[in-house]
Amino acid sequence: MRLSEFHAQIRAAGVETCEAYALWLAAPDKDGFDVDLASVGRVDIQYEIGEIRLYPASTGTDTASVDPEPVLGMMLSQLPSQAGFGNDDPRILVEIPLLRDNPQADSPSLAELQAVHIGSQSQEVWLLVRPAAEFAEGLLPD
Repeated sequence: MRLSEFHAQIRAAGVETCEAYALWLAAPDKDGFDVDLASVGRVDIQYEIGEIRLYPASTGTDTASVDPEPVLGMMLSQLPSQAGFGNDDPRILVEIPLLRDNPQADSPSLAELQAVHIGSQSQEVWLLVRPAAEFAEGLLPD
């Protein structure tokens, strides 16, 4: 997903009403019947290569965290406007796997952000690293 498309989807949802929505990176789990959710641990902007990289918070270090639940407004404040990249429209990438059972065995890679799903009833924003069609029916927030 490109930065302009991300901003367009957030604007279409009414950013003034969803800035405080909970924010999660989401992927179908290995069996496809559940969802792996991770908070955004870090946003890394690579101006020189036109990429914005989102890194999931490490499950190994987050278990004792007292940080507040991540919200969309926190990430939006870290993202640049399109102007910061000149004429380029940077890609948004996410480091996967989102959950690391064994950090030594899980070899991370980058995948392009596929979609933004906003659940207005649940007040959650899920950044999907797989197409929405790959999530089992009823798993995406309402």
